[in-house]
Amino acid sequence: MKVRSTDNIIANNNIQKNKNAQAAKFPVQRNNFLSQNISTPSFKGLDPTTSLIDFWAAIARGGVAASFTVQDMLGTNFPRTYAALDRNKDITGKNNYKAAVEVAIREFTTGPSMFTIPALVLAGASRFSGTANRVPVDNIAAFSDIMKGTIDNLSQNEFKNGFKNMSANEAKEACNTIKKAFYKDVFKDIFNNYQTSDTPVNIDEYVELMMRSEHPDTPKRNFFQSMFNKRVKVFGKEVDSKDEIISKLSSKFVADKKARTNGWGNFLTAKVGSKEWKIDDIVDDLKNYSDDFTKQYVSAQRKDAKASGKIIAAKFIDSFKDNRIATRFITNVAMVVATSLFMCIIPKLYTRNATNPETDAIYAQVNQQRKGAVNENK
Repeated sequence: MKVRSTDNIIANNNIQKNKNAQAAKFPVQRNNFLSQNISTPSFKGLDPTTSLIDFWAAIARGGVAASFTVQDMLGTNFPRTYAALDRNKDITGKNNYKAAVEVAIREFTTGPSMFTIPALVLAGASRFSGTANRVPVDNIAAFSDIMKGTIDNLSQNEFKNGFKNMSANEAKEACNTIKKAFYKDVFKDIFNNYQTSDTPVNIDEYVELMMRSEHPDTPKRNFFQSMFNKRVKVFGKEVDSKDEIISKLSSKFVADKKARTNGWGNFLTAKVGSKEWKIDDIVDDLKNYSDDFTKQYVSAQRKDAKASGKIIAAKFIDSFKDNRIATRFITNVAMVVATSLFMCIIPKLYTRNATNPETDAIYAQVNQQRKGAVNENK
């Protein structure tokens, strides 16, 4: 979305109204007027306010990490590095490059590492023990409670014949069946909190958008495409990317919640369990939880079917919930410990000189003054 100055919009509207009025007064000249108006290009100067808004909108689309990093660089990293470059210049008459290098290493390492280190730990934990490690503990518990009802209903209908002799492709389809039913139950549960209108919510549209965003053929925008809001092209044709589909889902949610909520509130949040979460975060958590759960559940059922046994769904879900809550807690602790340890290493990275280059000139000046005082006393 491009933000335009309000003053520009009002001025342009007034100009257009005047042109239309003149054309109406002189109908003979109307065709000439219109053709001249169309053929003459309009050149506008650069609007600093609009450009600044567009810049920060691009940064915001880059996510929390990008927003924090850019603000950290503009607010502290560059100013502190410049200040270090100018340190003691009034004494030496020269730029303090040694101090600037040390400050730059310290500042440009500290900020990004606060996101990079936890992200690496989380990625490793998700790869090792499942994507549900990316889901907050409260949501793991809430989703597991909903999943019990989902699996119980599917066991009586779609999966009433069990998982015996199920092929690999049928197993994938079973995972998708669980996901669709689970997403439907979650969004039903969410809108039960806001149903103050007799108009029902089309939950199937949410399920369809979720499944479209997860489809392997749906492209994903890279970091710069997301920041600068560029569309993805497939065979020369623009198509919806994963994040654009999620954006449509968020817009639909806002419209549905507004229509069913009395008064004004935060329409970008939804209640899952006992807490409110941003709808975008809920969508990510739903995918990460369902990806992990469906793979584990279907795999376990297929193995157990070959052994002529029967896994009790409720016990499996409780076991899955306890396991993922435990690993998520351990992951949180590991992220804090890893980040703290790296912060302890940073001083060793930027300390490149035997003495502090920010105070060397001051100590040299003081020593020179002491020597002069000693010589005068002699």
